[in-house]
Amino acid sequence: MRICIANLLLFSSLYVLFPVLPVEMASRLGVSVAQTGVVFLFFTLGMFLMGPFYAYLVDVYKRKHVCLYAMAAMVAATSGYAFVNNLNELLLLCMVQGMAFGVATTADITLAIDVTNTTLRSAGNVGLSWMARLGMMLGLMSGACFHSIYTFENLLSFSILLGVVAMLAVMGVYVPFRAPIVTKFYSFDRFLLLRGWVPAFNIMLVMFVPGLFIPLAHPFLEQSLVGGSAVFLPLFGGVGAGYLLSLFASRLFFMKGKMTRKIMIGLGLEILAVSLIGMTFSLLAPSLLLGLGLGLVLPEFLRMFVKLSLHCQRGTANTTHLLFSELGIALGIAAACVLTREEMLHVGELVAAAALLFFAFVTYPYVKRNRVR
Repeated sequence: MRICIANLLLFSSLYVLFPVLPVEMASRLGVSVAQTGVVFLFFTLGMFLMGPFYAYLVDVYKRKHVCLYAMAAMVAATSGYAFVNNLNELLLLCMVQGMAFGVATTADITLAIDVTNTTLRSAGNVGLSWMARLGMMLGLMSGACFHSIYTFENLLSFSILLGVVAMLAVMGVYVPFRAPIVTKFYSFDRFLLLRGWVPAFNIMLVMFVPGLFIPLAHPFLEQSLVGGSAVFLPLFGGVGAGYLLSLFASRLFFMKGKMTRKIMIGLGLEILAVSLIGMTFSLLAPSLLLGLGLGLVLPEFLRMFVKLSLHCQRGTANTTHLLFSELGIALGIAAACVLTREEMLHVGELVAAAALLFFAFVTYPYVKRNRVR
């Protein structure tokens, strides 16, 4: 439970910055939002650059310590945003933060597997991932709210506080003694599940769509028509509520145990949500539908990765799912900072439809042929 709470706080600490960074840094550095949107690609690049060393770090050193040191590096990088003077410093800082985040989440996943009973590990993996995405949505909602009321420095302080509390939660986790394992300095272990390249591309398409709606470069996404008046209503507040609703929806009799059905319905809801955003002045219904769709899709994609993994590759499956989800989000944010409102909504509809078609005609047949669990 403490690992799940730490994961939720870790993702909230990071994502509370994501809506604000492109706009705030563009203003501070005197550059365009399109340029600052690129920082998210460097963040994900940092995660991938550290990837080959994930297994070495968590096998040779104490996993709890690796997780704590990586979280501390993330907190330090967050404080660095207050002192950035040019675009190069911003890109470097984002890449360092991405490297630390990649190590922290990999160690977190490995710790969760270590402390979970063998028969409950699949459920534990899904629970950990579910809490991470809930933390993401809470962070995005909080970031948008903070930006409308407080200064950027206050937001950084809030992010740092969440990171420190996440570290305290990890400190309270009891991890049984494990002798260091002799392993290669770099490898694909706990980094990329090569057998999972097809669902990896698919989950990247799925997460590209919510990524489009994260930055505050498009203020209409934080306004909704209520009683004939425009009020401040963060889009991801509704997305988070829909995500929680998916817990109940997935337990309906016609959904329980139906992986393919959940994914198809979830992706259909994502398409409908994007279409409604462009057609209505109230974002409440589209945001709820988007959250409900993501809540149905993401856990089932993680189960697909686990089904494709061989013995002792469960951690690798989890990390691959995380990396390509983050890549999709980063690409979506970068695209949103370049596109106009109409272009963004059009691209969102096309990518959401492509994700559904790719799953139906490529991913599902591939997983059915190659699953080993």
